[in-house]
This record gives sequence, C-alpha cells and structure tokens, in this order.
Amino acid sequence: MKRNIANFQDRTFDLIIIGGGITGACLAHDAASRGLSVALLEKSDFGAATSSASSKLLHGGIRYLPKAQPLKVRESARERTICQVIAPHMSHYVPFLIPTMKDNFMKGKMAIQVGMQLYNFLCIGLEKMVKDPAKKIPLAAFYGRDDLLGHVPLLKNFEGLTGAQVLYESQMFNSERMTLAFIKTAVSNGAQVANYVSVQDFMNRGRRVSGVLCRDVLTGHDFEINGKIVVNAAGPFLPGLNRKIEELKLVRQNTGFSKGVHLVTRQIEDHFALAVSSGKKTEGLVSRGGRHFFVIPWRQRSLIGTTNVPFTGDLNEVKVTAKDINDFIRDINDTFAGLNLEKSDIYFAFTGLYPLVSDEIKPETYQGTGDYQLVDHAVKDNVDGIVSVLGAKYTTARVLAERAIDLLIVKLGLPKKKCVTSTEPLFEGRIPDMENFLAKKKKEYRDIMAPSEVECLVKSHGSEIDAVVRHLQGQRSFLEKICPERETFVGEIDYAVRKEMAYTLTDIIFRRTGLGTIGHPGEKSLCRSAEIMGNVLGWSQKKINDEIALVNKEYSYWEN
Repeated sequence: MKRNIANFQDRTFDLIIIGGGITGACLAHDAASRGLSVALLEKSDFGAATSSASSKLLHGGIRYLPKAQPLKVRESARERTICQVIAPHMSHYVPFLIPTMKDNFMKGKMAIQVGMQLYNFLCIGLEKMVKDPAKKIPLAAFYGRDDLLGHVPLLKNFEGLTGAQVLYESQMFNSERMTLAFIKTAVSNGAQVANYVSVQDFMNRGRRVSGVLCRDVLTGHDFEINGKIVVNAAGPFLPGLNRKIEELKLVRQNTGFSKGVHLVTRQIEDHFALAVSSGKKTEGLVSRGGRHFFVIPWRQRSLIGTTNVPFTGDLNEVKVTAKDINDFIRDINDTFAGLNLEKSDIYFAFTGLYPLVSDEIKPETYQGTGDYQLVDHAVKDNVDGIVSVLGAKYTTARVLAERAIDLLIVKLGLPKKKCVTSTEPLFEGRIPDMENFLAKKKKEYRDIMAPSEVECLVKSHGSEIDAVVRHLQGQRSFLEKICPERETFVGEIDYAVRKEMAYTLTDIIFRRTGLGTIGHPGEKSLCRSAEIMGNVLGWSQKKINDEIALVNKEYSYWEN
C-alpha cells in the first residue's frame, strides 16, 4: 500500500470519499469490490479520530432492546457475526456480566432472562453464517450469587446482588487495524487512497459538485481531484464541510457533540467484562436505572468506558483533561466499593466525539444514537454530485456502506452488481480455520519467535503474516523487540512505513502497532521507533525530536 498523489490527478473517479475512518473505509472497500473507481482522502491518519476512540467492541445490539428497536438489534447482531467471517483474526468473544438485583424488577433475574430470550430470538439463524467453529458465539449462562462472587469477588459490595447474566460480545484486539484492514482491501481492489490529504473545498459547476480542492498536508501542495460523485463521510467534521455549500442539510441536524472518554488501567478483572450501572441517566423506553459503563479485560489491562460530556470547542482540539479522568475515577470508585482506583493506575486515556441529534443536550444523560444518515443532496437540496454518509456505530459501518453504494450505483447509472462484503474475507482475513491457522504459524515460526509473538502478529496481520515475517527476516535487527514489555518487533516499524502508509510517529505508536495504547512504551522505545522511521523518510534530528514530542503530548492529560 503506497501513497502516491499523482495517481489522483488527470482522471475522473466514480467516487471521491472524504474521510478515512471506519465509515469511509467500508465505503471504499464496498465500492472498489463492485468495480467502481474510488479515491479516498483522509486529512490525518486512517482511523485516527472517532474510529479509534471506541470500547474496542463489535456490539451485538442488545442495547437497543430497552429502546424497543428490534430491527436495530438484529442488524447489529448480524454485523457482529459478519465480522467473524470476513476478519476472523481481528476479534474474539468476551463474556460480559450483567448483575441482577433484588427489589428492582428491571434489574431482576426474571427481567434480564426474559430480555435475553427476546435477544436470542432476534438473533435466530445468524450462527449459520459462521463456518469456523472457533468463531461461533459461546453459549451464555446465568450465575447465582455465590458462583458469581467465586468468579468475581469485586462485586461482593453490590447491595441486593442476586447473580449475573452472561452476555458474549466481540472485542477487537486493535480497532485501528480493523479500519486499516478495510482500507487495504479496497486498495487491493484498485482504490486510490491517501492519508494526510485535507479537502479544502468542493468544486462546483452550477448546482453540481464535480470534485474537490485538496491540500497535501505533508508537502503543502494544493491540487484538484475530479469525481462524478463526492461522498462526505468525515464523521464529526461532516457538517463543517457541508457548510461550504450553503444549501446542504442533513435529515436530522446535529445539535452538538458528546465527548466520550475511555481509560486504560491496571487490570481489574482478567476474564469477565462488567456492565454496571452508574448514577448517570440514559434515554430509552425502558430504563434499568442508570447509564452503564463497561470494565473490559483488554491486552492485560482493563479498558473502562465511556463518559458522556457535552463538547463545544474546536473539533480539532479534542483531548482528555485531568478533570475528565478524575471525574470518571470518582464514578468508578463510587460503583465499586473498595476498588480504590488511583491516578497511578491510569496507563492511557483517550477520547472521541459523538454527534447528537437531540433538541436538548443533557450533561447527565446518555443521548447516543445507533441511527446513521444517508443523504442524497440532489433529492433533498437540489445539489447534485454529493452524498453525505454519517455513521453512528463502528459495528454497523459495513451495512451502511452497502446501502450507500447501492444508491450510488443507481445514481451513476451503472449496472447493478451484488455486494459481496458480507461474505468475502478482507485482504488479511482469508483464514477458514482460525485455531488450525494459529497453531500452524506458531509451529512454523517457533525457531525465530515465541508463540505469543506469533499470535500478536496474526491478530494484527491475519493471513498476511508470512509477508510480514519475510520482511522481519530482511535484517538481523528487525527480529529484536522494540521494548521488552511489548510484543512489537523492530521490523514492524519499518514495515508500517514502507507498506502501510505510516508517516508520523503517532501513526506507529497508536495505530499500526498499538505500542502506546496500553501505556507509554518508554522514551527509549520512542527514540528507536523515530530513528527507524527517520531512516526511511529522511528525517532530520529536529524532525525526530518533534515527532517524539507529539507522541508524549498524547499522555499530557494531567497538565490540562
């Protein structure tokens, strides 16, 4: 995968997609797989904003039951299942515990189990889509109070606790690499993609958009790209771009943004994920008494999320503050008596923006929505050549893309072509039997790396592990670890620069490798990673120092 700006010029694309988050990535993948010519542009790095600021979960949709949205439940559960088929290496099932309480009907055992029965009914038939036994969802169970506390003593101080229902959800090892996997698959099917290209304006001819004016962020060079249809999939930045054409409106206008903060902490519980009720409110037809937050085992840490804080600042300056963390720690400690989570237990904190469409923004109430928007502005606003696609959830990005490309093929006047993205594996996902594949690779590479290191490579690169290992064998130093506490090899840094469009140290530390998402990897590791990148990209010592400073800035929340 190479970044080549010249490939965008002197031609007219069927689609120009603005935004390289999960929505844009899925759009490019679907369109390219159906033979459309595609240009995808991302103003920073692929999946660097909202798509990376998630709980790393592919939700099965049970959250929509209290809102009486059975179709959303089914849709989410189906998309979660599809991910097991097209990217089997990217996720695994984690058992969530939903505590039940006495003297509270909506939190009682009967209500929870009735809800689970309804949920299972809405998911009937989905398991038939999965052929690999290792990727089928495990059977759920209910733990009585004594059994539950034997597994999770942390819950012993929950007043009125009667037990817990197990619900399995799918967890991604690295959501940033999942987004990248869709991008790489689009490229393998002919899409032209580039990160660090900012769309400055639309090219208009009357009431028709005919392309975009761009700036190469890395060089400062401005250029034009011609396209038959421009697709705005820029997430939180979508409304701002659309305002460049006065007539453009969404079906449901954004009323604001919510900032969702996640904490990566010392491991609180090593096997079960916990879905517990906080004191915050939640919108829905049926309420279980408060908004839930999750405590999830993830990469030998706990991932805890998420908050709901109204945001009104510059969308380019979203960051975690000390107040965000301290407030969240207080909520967590209030929920788990005796946990005593402290500042020193926080390894990493990250945040993202989520658009709101409610008339009133309520600081203490979760107002998230699973509804996406697909707007043909030729129909709605009499401005042709532009379509807005606003995603709502990571899990449903693929099906949103499918519906968008169905529409766009009609607009382009092209013959209908069946969507294959629900059945065809991604470029790195061609693994029909996950357990056998992993065992085979561990045996094949046992002389050069540990089984855990092989497993980490498979989780990141899937069926492309052989190409990565060949690269690692290219230099003796490439098979060294970048730091003793992490699984990342020195050669993976070089590989990401040469093969995966990594252009900044933050690309490497937080997205291509995940070195920094479970905590600061250490100054020595940052220096070595920057030097490896500098050797390939021709960085000066000042540039190396600047890149290291930008990574360290991601950990400076205590200063805000």
